[in-house]
Amino acid sequence: RQVAIGSGCAALINYLFFILGEPKDACLIPAPYYAAFENDIQIIAGCVPFAVQMANPSRGPTPEDLDLAYMEARARGLNVKFLLLTNPNNPLGVIYHPDIIRNAITWARKRSMHTVVDEIYALSTHKKTGHGFESVIKTMDNDLGNDVHFLWALSKDFGSSGFRVGVLYSQNDQMLAALSNLSIFSGVSHPIQMVVAELLTDDEFVDNFLDIARTKLTESYRICTAKLEEMVVPFVPAEAGLFIYCDFSSLLPEKSFEGERKFCDFIMEYGRLVLTPGETQKERSPGMFRICYAWISPVVLDIAMERLSKLVSKVRRLDWSDLNETTVKGIL
Repeated sequence: RQVAIGSGCAALINYLFFILGEPKDACLIPAPYYAAFENDIQIIAGCVPFAVQMANPSRGPTPEDLDLAYMEARARGLNVKFLLLTNPNNPLGVIYHPDIIRNAITWARKRSMHTVVDEIYALSTHKKTGHGFESVIKTMDNDLGNDVHFLWALSKDFGSSGFRVGVLYSQNDQMLAALSNLSIFSGVSHPIQMVVAELLTDDEFVDNFLDIARTKLTESYRICTAKLEEMVVPFVPAEAGLFIYCDFSSLLPEKSFEGERKFCDFIMEYGRLVLTPGETQKERSPGMFRICYAWISPVVLDIAMERLSKLVSKVRRLDWSDLNETTVKGIL
């Protein structure tokens, strides 16, 4: 009765904000954050994403971090209605300690805000045990009240984005009643529901699949980190997820987001590599990029990281004004 499904987490986030919020209500999101959240909460619901800049992003949002963002949003005339957390985090790949989640929810409740916790990477931890991840459902002793809402989907943990199956668990019956009417616009077909039910009730398959997925994820992660260390490019050590967050700031033509865009275009043009720039994730420091390594094979990833290494070497040896088709020849 308290579980709803929809065509992916994006659809469910959209519905949550449409039902619980009003246009121009603000949502605090610890930055850097998944760039597509902005579309998810803006396009139909009309809510406003507002970045929370943290003293220590790898640790997670503190009440002090949230206070500063809250006051800034209010000063801009916004009604702060939501807090959106992703654990494990995208793009940092870190796992928030349960106390971070608990304290953030306590903080939000004091201000009569809703907290949405997206756990779409919950089963993509790099370790099978001892990883430190704990679902908000356990952290709150399954006492979510009317103001805490849990999200998960098959897209990431099961590599099944095309299935378009997301799960919302909430104890807000009034919101769920509204959702039961809206969900006709993005429902999950019966054949897909049957497939997913068969999949998730097959414990042996799920355990084996996740073991294999974890092995493959960590293999690809090590390919990335080994090459980044060889390039002397700093990165955030990841504990979960499908990506790694890297610091290319020393290679920018200028220390600005314009410089970041130029570096991004350079990598794309001469290496045919797609990196997610920090600017799109509300990163405050130019030069941070997310590398997603999980959707290509280790062989292709090796080639990609080698291209990146060669381009980094070119940037370090030459002046930016000298980087062109002739001097960057031979990368592809």
